[in-house]
Amino acid sequence: MSSPDFSPMTVIGGGIAGTTSAIALSRHGFPVTLIDEQPVAGGQIFRAPSPYARRVVPPNHEFSGGDSLRLKLAASSVNVRFSTRVWGLSPTLTLDLLGPDGIDQLPAATLVVANGATERFLPFQGWTTPRIIGLAGASILMRNGGTLPGQSVVVAGSGPLLFSVAHQVLELGGRVMAIVDAGHRSDWLRLGAMLSLDPARLTQATSWMLRLRKAGIPIHHRAHISEAQETETGLLLTVTEMDHPERRHLYAAEAAACGYGLKPSTLITRTAGVHHRYDPVGGYLEPVTDNAGRTSRPDLYVTGDAAGVRGMAVARLRGLITAHAIAHDRGVISTETYETLTRTPLRQRRRLEAVSRRMLPLMNAGSTIPAHLQDDTIVCRCERVKAAALRSAIQTGAEDLNQLKAWTRCGMGPCQGRMCEDSARGLLAAACGKTPEEAGSFTARMPFFPLPLTAVTGEFTYSDIPLPKAAPL
Repeated sequence: MSSPDFSPMTVIGGGIAGTTSAIALSRHGFPVTLIDEQPVAGGQIFRAPSPYARRVVPPNHEFSGGDSLRLKLAASSVNVRFSTRVWGLSPTLTLDLLGPDGIDQLPAATLVVANGATERFLPFQGWTTPRIIGLAGASILMRNGGTLPGQSVVVAGSGPLLFSVAHQVLELGGRVMAIVDAGHRSDWLRLGAMLSLDPARLTQATSWMLRLRKAGIPIHHRAHISEAQETETGLLLTVTEMDHPERRHLYAAEAAACGYGLKPSTLITRTAGVHHRYDPVGGYLEPVTDNAGRTSRPDLYVTGDAAGVRGMAVARLRGLITAHAIAHDRGVISTETYETLTRTPLRQRRRLEAVSRRMLPLMNAGSTIPAHLQDDTIVCRCERVKAAALRSAIQTGAEDLNQLKAWTRCGMGPCQGRMCEDSARGLLAAACGKTPEEAGSFTARMPFFPLPLTAVTGEFTYSDIPLPKAAPL
């Protein structure tokens, strides 16, 4: 075995994968720095609840799992930098950070990217109104804030989060007016049969569905919200069946929660030059990794949902396996020890991933919706770009997403295309007969999010500005 290399490790992301990986790396003897934009560890699933939420939300595995994770982190030797965001990355893997003390830089000898996934949004008429919230945002509001998005809610989109959010609304005493699912009912039935490989998820799913059925909530499969109109008391929502557009249903509600699955957060990995591929099943771009999270850069690893959306249980196993792989790659443990440590996690992961892969088509069930958007529908809400402008640019000759971006400003706003990229890709692919992979992706740009001007300039008075001497007469 080669001489051990205990160079410092940097982990981006304090969710289940990143925190698990950081703790395991510290146990192998590495100095580890964990960076996360939240004030405490937990990520989206295990986000720490407010004191009010602990009083009003029934006990659940998110609360207990998050508390356990944070206790393990506190007992470890991991150096944590919370409330800190990564806004840039150099070719040498130096991180540009914005934290409580302002802007800073951190060189990363070895970088583990575990920054999770982002929610996928697909637009419709009226989707920018304040009473419409993302499924993930609604879940955070309820689970971690103990607050309903509205007393009456229509839940729409695709993927398991759809039914989770509906269950959470009922749990807090709200009313679910309808569940609008872009997926096929038969796909859910096939998933149910496969959940025998994951008893924990099967038990949870069964509990959710029994309660939703008991509440008598209408469920529309192969359908989507096509229009939202504001009223004096909330929203009037039009639900359109995807296979029979002439069939429509109207629902009045105080709010709507919409989201079309998850996709890996790739701004950091794309900026780092890691090889990526388009996963047609999940309908998203993901970094190319091996089973341990190794990428095309030997000093950069990707783990958890950042390497492809597979869910909480798989994310934890991925984080653990990645940490053991780094210890092996740095000569800290032998090949025999590595195989011993990863044998059970790899076996568990293979079983759980079979279920997770079955879920991906359900999360990507709304992929055909953008092709049918009305011309006056806003696609890029940051720059107020409508579908008509995108179609006009495509007809003029735009052949990929970055050309479309340059001609229309779609994707140039503060969200860096997080909310509009999938819809723009869908429009382009449908109009040009391209595959989503051929349509491409927006080029990653720095800063990854808007920076406060004071963070860049610091505090100063006018007298602090050096002025050149006046030129001689």
